[in-house]
Formats: sequence, C-alpha cells, structure tokens
Amino acid sequence: MKSRMTALRSASAVAAAVLMAVPTAGAAAAAPAGGQDTKAVTYQGRVFHVPAAWPVVDLGVDPQACVRFDQHTVYLGHPGEQQVCPPRLIGRTEALLVEPAATATPDREGSNPVAHTLRANDGVVAVTGTYDTDQPSVRRIITGAGLTPEPTRHPASAPGGPGTAPAPGSAPRSGTAAAAAAPSEPASTAPAAAAVPASATNYTGKGFDACTAPSGAAMNAWMASSPYRAVGIYIGGAKRACAQPNLTASWVQQQQAGGWAFMPLYVGTQASKIASPAAEGASAADDAVSQAQSLGFGPGTILYYDMEAYAPQYSGAVLGFLTAWTYELHAWGYNSGVYSSSSSGMKDLAANAGNSAYAMPDAVFSANWNGREDTDDPAIPAGYWGDHQRAHQYASPQAPETWGGFSIGIDQDVLDIRLGSAPAGQSSGFYLGVRQSSGNWPGFSPLAGAAGVFRGSEAAAAGLPGGSSQELGIGLDSQLYHGVRAANGGWSGFAALPGIGTPTMAAQRAGIAGLPDGSSQVVAIGNDGMVYHQARFADGSWSGFAALPGIGTPTMAAGDVAIAGLPDGSAQVVAIGNDGIVYHQARFANGNWSGFAAIPGVNSPRMAATRVAVAGLPDGSSQILALGNDGIVYHQARFANGSWSGFAAIPGVGTPTMAARTVGIAGLPDGSSQVVAIGNDGMVYHQARFANGTWSGFAAVQGPYGASTFPAQRAAIAGLPDGSSQLLVARG
Repeated sequence: MKSRMTALRSASAVAAAVLMAVPTAGAAAAAPAGGQDTKAVTYQGRVFHVPAAWPVVDLGVDPQACVRFDQHTVYLGHPGEQQVCPPRLIGRTEALLVEPAATATPDREGSNPVAHTLRANDGVVAVTGTYDTDQPSVRRIITGAGLTPEPTRHPASAPGGPGTAPAPGSAPRSGTAAAAAAPSEPASTAPAAAAVPASATNYTGKGFDACTAPSGAAMNAWMASSPYRAVGIYIGGAKRACAQPNLTASWVQQQQAGGWAFMPLYVGTQASKIASPAAEGASAADDAVSQAQSLGFGPGTILYYDMEAYAPQYSGAVLGFLTAWTYELHAWGYNSGVYSSSSSGMKDLAANAGNSAYAMPDAVFSANWNGREDTDDPAIPAGYWGDHQRAHQYASPQAPETWGGFSIGIDQDVLDIRLGSAPAGQSSGFYLGVRQSSGNWPGFSPLAGAAGVFRGSEAAAAGLPGGSSQELGIGLDSQLYHGVRAANGGWSGFAALPGIGTPTMAAQRAGIAGLPDGSSQVVAIGNDGMVYHQARFADGSWSGFAALPGIGTPTMAAGDVAIAGLPDGSAQVVAIGNDGIVYHQARFANGNWSGFAAIPGVNSPRMAATRVAVAGLPDGSSQILALGNDGIVYHQARFANGSWSGFAAIPGVGTPTMAARTVGIAGLPDGSSQVVAIGNDGMVYHQARFANGTWSGFAAVQGPYGASTFPAQRAAIAGLPDGSSQLLVARG
C-alpha cells in the first residue's frame, strides 16, 4: 500500500523502449483539450493522437515494465505477468493502454465513471483509458482512433442496478438527498455466485501487498519459500495506479486453492477530494462489491477502503464517507474494512467509535511503519477492534523482496483477522426483488445509497407503461424521497421531494401509482394527519403537494394511504382514518376528485384496519387489501361500474404465530394481481390472485443471499407491462 505519494518510476519502465512519433497539429476532433500539440501513435493499424509530451512504452520490448495509470503514458501491448512495480503508488491520471484484443484480460468492468476508466474493443485492439479530471480528452483520443467507448456499466450487479447515483445525505444519518445520476446499462438479476469462501479474507500471520497482483508462478514460489501467507490485492477504485493483468477470478481461485488468504483493497477518492461524503462513500462501496463479485468474493468477505493519510481538516468528510462505505457494504452482506494511517484514519475512527453519528468498520488495517510484527497501534485502544479484527502494515521496504527467484515490490503486513461469514449487523435500507413473468424470484439485493438512511417502516413502488418503476421511501429526516428504476435496470438514486418533511409536516406514510400517459401520482400523509397529493409528469417534473380534504380532521386523521392507476387515466385512493375505517375516493382523468367515502367491512372496534393497499387492473376494476388489527389480510374488489364486492379474509398469513404486519398489491396485464405481506416473523410472503378470482396461497419469499429469515418492516410491489413485478422491501 501507500502511506505517502511517490513519483518513482520502476527501473524497467525507464529502460523500456520509447517509440518515437512525429508531433503533429492533430485534428481538432482528436486533440486533447487546451489545444496541446499532439503526436500520432500507430498500433495494429489504429492511430491515436495523444499529447506530444506523453512517453510511449512498448511492452513487447520490455514485458516487465510497470503499467502505471498515475502518470501520462501510452502503453502498447499486453502487460507482462511479472511487472516490476514499486509499492506505495496511488493516483490516476490521463493515460492509455492499447493491447491486442485477443490477449487482453477479460473485461470485468466496462467503462466505469466511479473508477475513472473508459474501455473500448473493436476486435482488433482493446483500449483502457484512465483519467483524473479530463475524461473528455481521453474519450476524444479513443474515438479519434475509430473506436467507440463501451457504455457505462453499473458498479454492482443487482435487480436494483446500483450505480453511481449518490446516496441521500452528506452523512448517512442526515437523509438529505443528492442529485441522481442517469440510469444506464442493465445489471444482472442477482449477485454472482461466490467462488471463494468468505473465510479466505481471514488469517493470522504475515502478509504483503503489492501494487499489481503477482503472477501465478511468483505466488507459488513465495508460498513455497517466503514467510507470507496473505496477499493484499487492489480490486478497484479511481486511485488504483497499477494495471492488473493477472487479477482475474481464476487467479483468485488458484491462489486460494494454493493456500493464500486475501486482503481485497479498494483505493478510491481521497480525503481532500471528497465533496459529497455519503454519496461518494456509497458509490465506492457499490463499485467495490461489483469488482469483488467479478473476482469470486461473495457476501461475508471483508473489503478494505484504502484512505491514505490526510490532514485534520478533512476528518469530518472522511468519517462521513467511511460511514456510508460501511452502511452500503453491510446492505450487500459484505464486511467493512478500512486501511489508513495510524496518525489520521485510525486516530479518527478510534476517537469516534462511540459516536452514534458514524458507523464503524468491522476490521481496521493500520499503516504504522514501526517495524513491529504485531497488530497493536498507539492510536487504537486495546479494547477496540480487539476480537481478531486488526491488521497492521509495519514496514515498506524501498527495494523489492525476493523469494524463490521472484522479486516483488511490497509493503509488509501482519494480520489477526477472523470474522464471521456475515456483517455484525446489516444496515437498514431498501431491497429490491424481481418476480419474473415465469414466476421465478432471482432474489433480493439492496438499492444503492439507501443503507442506513431510510425508515424501515415505509416503502412504496409503482410500474409505468414503458417498463420503468418508481420507488418511494421516507428518510430518517422525515423527508419523502423518490427514485426511478429504468426499464433497462438502471437506477437513478433517491432525491428528496420538497413540500412534505418540514418540522411541522414530516411525512408519515406514502403511496405512488403509475398512469398510462407515463405520469405518476404520489400521496403522502403529513404529521398533521392530512393526505397530500402531487403528480409527477411524464417529463419528470412535479406539480407540488396539495392537501386532499376529507381525511385529516382532528377526529379522523389518516393512518395509512395508498393509490393505484387505472387504464382510463383515473386513480383510486384509499386511506385509513383514526377510527380504523377504510375510506376511498377517485381522482378522475381530468384531475377532479370524488371526495372520500367510507368502505364498510373492516371497521368494527375489534377489527380496525391498520394498513391498506390498492391495485388497478386492465378491466377498470381495482383490488383493495386491508390489514385488520387481528393480523388477518382482507381483500375486496371495486368493479369498473363502481360497485364493491365486500371484504373477505385471505388465509395464510394471519395465524396467531404469523400475524401480518403490512401488505402490498399490484395488478398485471393478464388481469391477475400479486400480493405481498410481511409476517410477524419478519418473513416476506407472496401469493397471486388469478384473473378468475382464485388464489395461489401464501408462500415465503427467500431473503437476500439465501437467508432463511429477512427482518422486513414494509413491503410494496409494482406490476410491469412484461408481466413481471418488482418487490420493494424496507428493513428497519
């Protein structure tokens, strides 16, 4: 690792052949910003116009040259298996690696804005462009050579498509939302199966870390002759300086089978550059999970954030960032680790270990070059991270270390790490599961940026005609937040909706419905008991909240609310008064309202409704669920002519040992509806109501990562045009 900045270049890179190219004026389309002089660099028939000052390194001439992205350089050819790289490199700037497509390391990342990379592959050459602040120039160099950078991919594979969208807040407990990023490429529907056990990140003894993962031959030689048995590997991050041609899933599996343990390190944004701590910390965690999954590291693995030494004025930003890192990793089921200097990061973590405003990592990795092969640290009291939760980087030799004939530039570490297979306590947040039209459930995964910042008591979701869905949640600050999951799986992230959430009108409950014109309708209950409504138009703009009269008087304050859209553009609203009666009204397609009227059936003193849900169907009818205070789920239909069927109990979730806590319902294009309920055991239960009115019966839905229990607080479900449905679950 790196506890100070360095501008050293490896001796082999200096000795590498430099291809001379004639500087040219460079076409404007290919020239970097600022009108720099350029030169043409030709490789495999592709011509790249790069700044004239950039050296060009031929990796075919010097295969041991260190491919470094912390300095302006063009590298031609495939990086060698045994690069000679110095330790302590950190940073990323504008640079280019151009290699034959046939020998390029399989791409596991794509273009990645979190990691500051652009990738392109035309079948002849594969290009990796890195950048710090000047992404447009690197893009112009690549496109000027006739290649098209790959689309941006999400940093984590999940039904929710966690991406670069910010987490709400400048600190995860504040709940203040940041702006959302645009959705992009679809993500896979479930985390990749782990190829190595989580215990592979546990070890007691000596280890080392190197800027680039060594070759398999070097690892075998060091296993046979060195005192080290754990290796630090840099799995990603915008400040990862060295190329990683060896770091593949098969390499990880081979080393694990050979007896090696791992310290997966993610080196991203550093202290002085943190602008939005919670947003950037959550995005880094999402990207780290994606990179870990692609290498075969599954839930339970420890992932370490590399936060280099920093000045005291950045302490608050770092603590907020690392809190978001921990919350988000826990939401994914991963253990959180932090590497930092004893004098800054470790000192700040220890000083705030009892501060409820910050989440602490599960393991710490201290950089203190005192030469002592133990895990003691003067900045960390003995009782902190004392249960096999520490690692120590105790030295960083200037010269490479040689064992078994292989020399590697390393930092020296000692570990005492033994964590369980799951985080000590997973965070609150939102999880999204997709029920495919075939009826299969790939499983749940967290929505990016939602860990630790939302109340577990509220969640709402709605589908739109284009295949996107809208999600709602209430933050710990009582603000109402909204996000969009695009039809391709892209996730916008959450953003606050103004109007509900002031100290005198904090949101208590919320619902959302999609309409055929692509708009959506939102209802929310303020802390004054009033029901408020606003529209989100198809272009993404909002109408603003306005109160709906009828429910919200001192004697009839609303306790829950839900809304559903119908094919004619109208919407159906149901709300529960403080008398336990379910009230209904329609919002007509022209924007007028019918006014609230009581729905009889679940309203006796011993069976007052506590939760309500509603769904619209293609025939113009709507389906209503009410949860009685006996824990039984009741259902009735409102037919297209406005008549009602009457409430009837739905058996299955509601026995004395499994009373339902909450319910949700969604309609599908075939006339069926999907029902979800949470039992008092915290399990999520689902059943279908078929178009003919029969029921499938409740069955438990498996939680994330194969968990047999899932302590859920609130569930919502949205139907989509393709017959699939999306289940949003909130944990408290």
